[in-house]
Amino acid sequence: MPRLSTLSNPTQLIDIEKGRLGVVLDENASHLAFSLTKLDLSDLKLLPPLNVVVIVRRGNTEERFELGSAWEWDKGYRRLTEIAPDGTWTFRVLLVRPGSPQLVAAAENVRPSGQGDSESFIAMEPADLGERPWEVEIREQEGRAVLRFSKKVYHSTGEAEADPVFISLVLPEAARQLAQWVSRTPAVLGDETWVPFKNWLVHHGITEEPREDDEDGRSEWVGSVVNAFCDRFEFVTKLCEARIKGVDE
Repeated sequence: MPRLSTLSNPTQLIDIEKGRLGVVLDENASHLAFSLTKLDLSDLKLLPPLNVVVIVRRGNTEERFELGSAWEWDKGYRRLTEIAPDGTWTFRVLLVRPGSPQLVAAAENVRPSGQGDSESFIAMEPADLGERPWEVEIREQEGRAVLRFSKKVYHSTGEAEADPVFISLVLPEAARQLAQWVSRTPAVLGDETWVPFKNWLVHHGITEEPREDDEDGRSEWVGSVVNAFCDRFEFVTKLCEARIKGVDE
């Protein structure tokens, strides 16, 4: 059953700009989950103590989560068990005084990052590549890799994603190149733009960061990232299913 917020909405509520927040969804695992990865309260003149409450909404369902202190909130992924399987995702991020129902600050209608290819840590986009079918481009300032595919083969991202053979054979290599680049430049994991990727790593059990002075360790780290990525999306299983379907047809 959906759970409704019982928090009141007083006057003089401080509005938190959406650019100060970051929400990441994990929609492809066996259980839906989300993480509040960013909450920038600088210059808002907010005084502690304040706790973070997140209201997740999709369709006509919602769930409520308390994430702890607004300055040291829980950034881990929270499983969603009461959310509808379809509909538009929106998030309310609320700041409240401990033990009080009164709202101090709020951000309304926050959309999760990673919705659509433009914000995923491995994005996809069509490009004019001549006879090259695809390539991977690392965009350091955006905190992601972009898989660019020939628009002569696939006219849109949706068309490319609909081909399980292409996705299963190419995305693991995109993940490998991304992990390899990060392993050579591990300092980027401390940058805010790389938070979604770093949180994805933690969510999948990769808590160690690569060291520039440990070549063997970097290689093992890259392998662990690629293995986690492939296990997560079950590329071999999907490729086998696609081949069986093709034979049956």
